[in-house]
Amino acid sequence: MNKKFPILSIISIIFRIFGWITVFVGLYYFIYQGVIEPNLEGHSFSPQDTIEIFSGIGSIFGGLLSVAFGEAIHVLFAIEENTRKAANA
Repeated sequence: MNKKFPILSIISIIFRIFGWITVFVGLYYFIYQGVIEPNLEGHSFSPQDTIEIFSGIGSIFGGLLSVAFGEAIHVLFAIEENTRKAANA
């Protein structure tokens, strides 16, 4: 946690947590709802399954973007800290 920007640090953590949760939910929809469930006995592949596959892929992509955004904030903190250390040396 960055002591100079605590709110931005919390936002970064929230983005990363939300992103990973979204990735796991997207994987569930993609793997189970879109691929495994239509192949079970008594089921057939329907347009709803196509929607679930694409929404799973979209959720995975959106979650990874959220994680990347949270990590980018963290990287900017590291750059700021290293720049400050170099200026003080």
